[in-house]
Amino acid sequence: MSSLHPSQLIPDPIQPQAQGHAPQTEMRLLLICHAEGMHDRYANFAGEESGLTARGWEQADILAGWLQNYCTIDTLVSDSLLHSRLTAQRIGQALGLPVAVNRELPLCPRGEWQALDARLVGARSLQALAQLQEEALPPPYADFCRQLVASVDRLVAEHWGSTLALVTSGDNIATLLRYFFGAHRLDIQIDHTSLSEVNYQGRRWRLAYTNRLEHLPRPVPRVQQVNGESKSDGEPMEDLSLVVQVYNRLAQADLQRKRTDDETRLRHLLQFAKIPPDARVLDIGTGLGVLPLMLAEAGARSVVGIDICPTMLEQAEYLRLSRLSPAAQRVSFRLAPAQALPFADESFDVVFCRLVLHHARKPERIIQEAARVLRPGGMLILAELLSADNPVKRATQNAIEERRNPAHVAARTADQYNKLVVDQGLTIEAREVVSFERELEEWIAGMQTDPADVAVVREMIEAGLETDAAGINARRQGNTLVFEQRMYYVKAVKPRPSE
Repeated sequence: MSSLHPSQLIPDPIQPQAQGHAPQTEMRLLLICHAEGMHDRYANFAGEESGLTARGWEQADILAGWLQNYCTIDTLVSDSLLHSRLTAQRIGQALGLPVAVNRELPLCPRGEWQALDARLVGARSLQALAQLQEEALPPPYADFCRQLVASVDRLVAEHWGSTLALVTSGDNIATLLRYFFGAHRLDIQIDHTSLSEVNYQGRRWRLAYTNRLEHLPRPVPRVQQVNGESKSDGEPMEDLSLVVQVYNRLAQADLQRKRTDDETRLRHLLQFAKIPPDARVLDIGTGLGVLPLMLAEAGARSVVGIDICPTMLEQAEYLRLSRLSPAAQRVSFRLAPAQALPFADESFDVVFCRLVLHHARKPERIIQEAARVLRPGGMLILAELLSADNPVKRATQNAIEERRNPAHVAARTADQYNKLVVDQGLTIEAREVVSFERELEEWIAGMQTDPADVAVVREMIEAGLETDAAGINARRQGNTLVFEQRMYYVKAVKPRPSE
């Protein structure tokens, strides 16, 4: 195909009249760049369909809160890239809007644009830049521009007279802005989660702003729409912030050893769960993402892992991208609190909730949400820290746990967990108490506990060795302190309407 002059690409920029719309009608096109993806930070994933980094999740979260408070959006559309979809989903979650994925939107031929870009280096004068504008554009870029403009034109026509938000790549946004300017060699840099707006007013298109980032310095607390009710994320913000703070520091721990230890215990949980094949699974509090990958490899149709800690989600996505098996493609991760799941009712066949409730002051909210997203006949698999029935021993155990992990609220008894499940209308089918022998030093190291608190934890356990003060059967094996970490497993089913 022959090269084209820039003027041939923009004979009549996105004209509403051509689509049969009244010229007096106003239109807003909000262009939102996706948050930072794994491919932006890790060169070895440059060619992969990647999710978001920890920073990307934070960016998306802040942007969603800002848009909720300061912007009205009628329609939310994303391109097909995973990092765009995840950014759009977080925005939609905050605004209560569905996300329409437009798979027609093309991707910028980056190599061609970089070659074009290189010719701008050193062109300091406006005359030199103007001369470049007169030269023909390479066919790949011209073809891409045609396809992109045609796709966006169809979106604009379909949603004319409203505010349309499009979440896409910085390259796509820069190309669209060049199209409006009629300057296809203009070097436009677009930052992650930046906002650019063009609008149609007074019978002409206008550039309102580009690369707007005022949301990033000032995070705004989120208020989400859950089941039609306006509510906070469930737990008080300071409690959730503490959980995020504690688990963010785990990036400094020996994560490979932690994943290996998790796999050993998770295999035991999966033997108990016996989930059906081809299930749609949700993992609440996914952490490093080990369980979703094991579930996918065991035959789950799709697995979504959610967590409120961006650092954990980055590590989970890194693990997913590092796996070469096709099963990894059936796993995805989302930033969301367990108390306000961003999913429709009856979305999953199985919900796992492992080591989450002990962080919650109102665990019933989490079980309520888990039950809501379960289909009738679906299973909840609960795995939690088990405390002694003796209230004094339970208080001692919780004091030790809180010193090791400041985000810990309470380990509970079997009866308390049973009541939480039954009160949400679920039927318990199986229960099991399991014990894992843990070495004290390994257990402490896994949380990157502050050295001062490490000494206190060690003293508290040593002080109760003779009386089993915490109900954890702490004892010495040679020079090593060991104890039993008791877990309580519950398998519960959501009754069908006829039951």
